Amino acid sequence: MPLSALTSPEQPGATAADGERRRSGWRREQIVWVFQGLFWLAVGATLCGFSVALRPDEPLPWGAIGLRVVTGFTVTSLIDRLFRLPALRALPRSQRWPLLVIVAVLGMATTLVTALLLLREGPMIRQTGMALPTFAPRLVAALMWCAIYLGIDLLDDIHESEMQFFQAAAAAAASENRAIQAESLARQHELRQLQEQMNPHFLFNALNAVAASKNDPAAVEQVTQDLSEYLRFALREADTLEPLSRELYALEKYLAVQQRRFGDNLVCRINADRVAPRVLVPPMLIQPLLENALHYGTQTSSMPLKVNVRASVKDDWLEVVVANSGQWVAPDATRSPGTGIRSLRRRLELLIDASATVDVQLDPDLDDGWVRIVIRMPASVRAPTADRAGAPA
Repeated sequence: MPLSALTSPEQPGATAADGERRRSGWRREQIVWVFQGLFWLAVGATLCGFSVALRPDEPLPWGAIGLRVVTGFTVTSLIDRLFRLPALRALPRSQRWPLLVIVAVLGMATTLVTALLLLREGPMIRQTGMALPTFAPRLVAALMWCAIYLGIDLLDDIHESEMQFFQAAAAAAASENRAIQAESLARQHELRQLQEQMNPHFLFNALNAVAASKNDPAAVEQVTQDLSEYLRFALREADTLEPLSRELYALEKYLAVQQRRFGDNLVCRINADRVAPRVLVPPMLIQPLLENALHYGTQTSSMPLKVNVRASVKDDWLEVVVANSGQWVAPDATRSPGTGIRSLRRRLELLIDASATVDVQLDPDLDDGWVRIVIRMPASVRAPTADRAGAPA
């Protein structure tokens, strides 16, 4: 139902979700550090208990116990940092978990081998009887650490999945809300366009064109047909998005009526490549700009007034250019091209996204000046499913 482009990652919901993810990551780090401290303190306490139980007459080997606790804490902390790297974090659990167990066991074994090599003749070795059989407690500790750590990792994955679910739900709700706003704005725009297209000024010019051709029945019939075709387009129920070909066809009829009015004082061309007419666009995308070109071009351009409309698709982007000879007219409080352009920008922002742009380009030094309005929008926008099914292309 909402447009695919409305799910832009630059939504306010996405920013909030990123902040929540950062806060969640900080909590996870706290949990891991608390687990590390408690686990290795428990290991130290266990070693003390075993030492007292097995050798009650001998003093506690604080050095050996402390060394085991510190080396275990250090190795497992490094393993935790290692498996937070994006490359390892991206691995599926079926690969990441066995790899973590192997690395943990090898890390604990490495500490034992290092101690044997460095402290072979030391009093600590003689006191604790450290030898290869002491690998068994380290193996047990490593496996217990892995079991608890993998539980934390699983909880973190579940929490991450929940975050992604809630983020997707928030994005869907935001998209639906924007689609409703866009639909409302499109309907309001349609009403404004109906008022503009049915204004007495346009009908007066059309009737003048008919009157000017009263001695030419064929011309009267043609301008009447063109006017009828254009009014059929302007008065119909429009979809939120529709193929550009519909408006291009209606603009040909609109310009045919205007040609009768201006005669040789108007030279207008409409060009579109093979792909552009099939692109879905908001209704009445070009007509307000074309009306501005005729209205203000006749005030600022030498005759004949030249108006060009071009639509093309390149690199999956639609570009529509409405250009007219003449000068740019500064916006005023009553009627101005700036108002229509601002309205068009807002419609494109809601119906497509912020990537759709409307720019004004001026060439004051070319002949008597040229004004170009350039619309750029993605050419792969999909229509909402709520649009009327089976609408003719």
